[in-house]
Amino acid sequence: MTAAPPPAGTASRHQLHGAALHAPEHVLDLVEPYLGSDAPAVTDHEGGFTYRELDERSATIARVLLKAGVQPGDHVLIHARLSRWAVVAMLGVLRSGAAYVPVDAAFPAGRRQHIARASGARYAVVEKGLTGVPPTPVMIPADVREAGSGTVRGPLAYTCYTSGSTGTPKGVTISTRALAASTAARLQYYDAPVTRFVLCSSISFDSSVAGIYWTLASGGELVIPSDRQTDILAIARAAAGASHMLTLPSLYRMMLRGELFTNAVAPRTVIVAGESCPPDLLRQHFAAAPDSELFNEYGPTECTVWSTVHRCRQEDASAESVPIGRPIPGATLYVESAGDAPGELVVGGPGLAEQYRTAGEFRTGDLVSVDTEGRLLFHGRADDQLKLGGMRIERSEIISVLTNCPGVAEAAVGVAERNGRFAVLGVVTATDPSLTPGTVRAHALRHLPGVAVPGRIEVRSQLPTLPNGKVDQRGVDQLAAQASPPRTRGRR
Repeated sequence: MTAAPPPAGTASRHQLHGAALHAPEHVLDLVEPYLGSDAPAVTDHEGGFTYRELDERSATIARVLLKAGVQPGDHVLIHARLSRWAVVAMLGVLRSGAAYVPVDAAFPAGRRQHIARASGARYAVVEKGLTGVPPTPVMIPADVREAGSGTVRGPLAYTCYTSGSTGTPKGVTISTRALAASTAARLQYYDAPVTRFVLCSSISFDSSVAGIYWTLASGGELVIPSDRQTDILAIARAAAGASHMLTLPSLYRMMLRGELFTNAVAPRTVIVAGESCPPDLLRQHFAAAPDSELFNEYGPTECTVWSTVHRCRQEDASAESVPIGRPIPGATLYVESAGDAPGELVVGGPGLAEQYRTAGEFRTGDLVSVDTEGRLLFHGRADDQLKLGGMRIERSEIISVLTNCPGVAEAAVGVAERNGRFAVLGVVTATDPSLTPGTVRAHALRHLPGVAVPGRIEVRSQLPTLPNGKVDQRGVDQLAAQASPPRTRGRR
């Protein structure tokens, strides 16, 4: 990685380059060499397909779609569970030249219908037995059987809809070339080959893309433990003998705290992504599975899953924060800041979504800094600073303090406006049934300025979550609006 000097002016732009990347034009160029093999390709709790079967079934879907009139660049809904049928459908759509729009059957009906309408898709591939399918003119069963095959190279790979925690879900469209670059970067960066990958991500979220195409481009086996991505018992069982796994830090924390992961069963490579990785998670990981490598990835949906990566070390567990690392191969990053303060991270490179190709970069809205080793450190959102009692403080800093309170499993912070002022609510879940709000508040007072301590703290059985398992920030803010805090404070 190299750094370019910033231009003259009050605001600087610090540039970071990933290693040179060699990637094909289309993601199918990485996958098709393995199709036709009798090795296991994808397995769920109901059965599995070899690469030969995956080839035959996906080619049939491609042929039926082409016969139905699909054109290169068209969008095709995939309505499926987190299952082997979803993978068949994805490859089938790509081989027809179309782009797929994954709709997880576990999502609420309203959200599925919104995605169907917003995508404008005229075709759908549907897993057998599913009900409540979003309406489209042409529906094709995922287990369709018809002689013949067909493959067309299309320009687009998929459109994912963002979590919608701050409003209406937004479609992000990724090209087949960008997906090829993202996958090739994984093949280039990670030393250990994927032989058995445990998939823990909803098909509607781009984190699933990492495991699916990385595995298929390696000739490995994709293992789907459950159609529920939060089924940690099923995930832990599947992890025994696996080479790789990618999951949310919060879910991995639950597995470690439940003593489901040990050296004997942990995958050789564990990747956490999608949320901030706290140092105490590293302490738990290295204590439970010291022979397993842990990586912290960062990346917006708009940049094809990942933009930076950090190989975690023992010493990171005692640091104030875990680095999000350096640019992945092919990526160009910029940190825009004034003086020594953290600056906004801007991402460029071959992984950019179609909406940002003309601009050539994506402004993430995330604040980062570069440490003495050239690694990026995450400092929260540029638009999520709280101004409490005249002090600016990140919501993530309050969450970190609450999470580190003994007896707390997870924490979130909600903010609500009342009469032009803002009330702050801390919500925690407990590992200790005797945990009280007073205990958490006393801990917070020991680690935060008094003005930054939430005016009200609640202990709940669980935090509001989105379908992908992430904390639903909008839901937490709604809890703050419903609460009756004893005091309010200003916010920027």
